[in-house]
Amino acid sequence: MMKQPGRRRTSKPIALIAALLAGLTAAGPAGAAAMTVRQVIAVLRAGRPADLAGKDLSRLDLADLDLSGANLAGANLFGADLTGARLVGANLAGADLDRAIIIRADFSNANLSGATMFLPAASSLLGENPAIEAPRFRQANLTGAHLLAKLGNGDWTGANLADAHLELGRTQFLAALRSDLSGCRMGGANLAGADLSGVRLAFADLRGANLRGANLQGADLAGAQLDGADFTGAALARADVHRASLRGVIGFDQATGLGSMRNLDLAER
Repeated sequence: MMKQPGRRRTSKPIALIAALLAGLTAAGPAGAAAMTVRQVIAVLRAGRPADLAGKDLSRLDLADLDLSGANLAGANLFGADLTGARLVGANLAGADLDRAIIIRADFSNANLSGATMFLPAASSLLGENPAIEAPRFRQANLTGAHLLAKLGNGDWTGANLADAHLELGRTQFLAALRSDLSGCRMGGANLAGADLSGVRLAFADLRGANLRGANLQGADLAGAQLDGADFTGAALARADVHRASLRGVIGFDQATGLGSMRNLDLAER
């Protein structure tokens, strides 16, 4: 059977998600011994910026630790508890954050390029105010990152998600799963070339966002604020824009799939 073009880039995340759903866990970086919380704290006290690149920190309780500016490139943070942790300006390029607990974690200005974040816990079951519990990604670099997560109500202002993958295919075991960024503040965010097909962005603030070449097929944009966003070359087939604000959008006539958009007649233009 011939491979369909454009599917190669999602084969890796789909395989990883399959492993997660099967209860498997990825091994840490080759040759890396698992660290203890005491060892991590010792590294932090030894001086900054802390160097934890490539370390196995999986399942550690790192809640409320200040990891600002730390080098965590390629680190294994699978299942780690990062509740309330400060990772401002940290280097998490290529890090594994699958199944991590990121409630109230602050990733502002962090480098998460190429990182993976599958099914993290971003809010508690008893949380009364989702916006308070939501992790922050303000001005963070998530270029080429792979995410499958419910991350609603967070601050993503000015974040760079160019070529990021938030949709991992519609295979049988992923049929009911999709990323959720509903209510997020994403003003001025760069989503150029990002795969957002089927993603929930209802009531998100995307004013002035760069959506050039983004795949928004089947995305839920109901009630979203899209004023001044750039849609040049974006794929919008089946996207739902019920009551969305499309005032002053750029390149809308150069997007594809306009004829099959849902509720375009009910959008504010």
